[in-house]
Amino acid sequence: MMTEVKICGLTRREDVDLACALGAAYVGFNFASVSPRRVSLQKAHDLSRAAPPGVARVGVFVHETREEILTAIEAAGLDLVQIHRPLSPDDVHGMPRPVIAVERVSDRGVEHAPAELLARCRSVLLDTAGARPGGTGIAFDWDVLAGQTWPVPVILAGGLDPDNVAQAIWRVRPAAVDVASGVESSPGIKDEEKMRLFFKAVSLSPSPSGRGSG
Repeated sequence: MMTEVKICGLTRREDVDLACALGAAYVGFNFASVSPRRVSLQKAHDLSRAAPPGVARVGVFVHETREEILTAIEAAGLDLVQIHRPLSPDDVHGMPRPVIAVERVSDRGVEHAPAELLARCRSVLLDTAGARPGGTGIAFDWDVLAGQTWPVPVILAGGLDPDNVAQAIWRVRPAAVDVASGVESSPGIKDEEKMRLFFKAVSLSPSPSGRGSG
């Protein structure tokens, strides 16, 4: 079974179509006010409708309020909510869609969310410390994750691209990988060749197992 792929920061119908055709398990739409890839509720609604059954539609949020998240869930028909901030009980308890928690990784280690909150999430996304949704284009040192375990499946992000994703999967063995800037020609504009090369590299990588799969 191939490691799952999440293509994030989608802003164009043709990029959603290509991501799904290549086998993406998740498509991500950015609602964060701090992101150059932010889409309006109407745009997210239109893009979400392009995703076929079986592809999970993910909304990405940073400072947005619970009310804003609920509005986006309804408008875009989101399946999952990705929270790019320190996780709080309000982010998890009573949320009508499963949550992807985001944990920052630096050379000092992982900024762990409280275990009782993390266990209630669908998965945890590991990203480079300091990155905003869409990323820095800089990968963290994967060796920092040695010996780490999580109660939920891991999605690996942080500077992934067609050239390094196979090595990242081999080292971390995540359940899924997340990419935005690594397959773009400019923020929000995906590059077809980079997308195809990314999926090809993932398909040639080892199946997810071990510490990264939770």
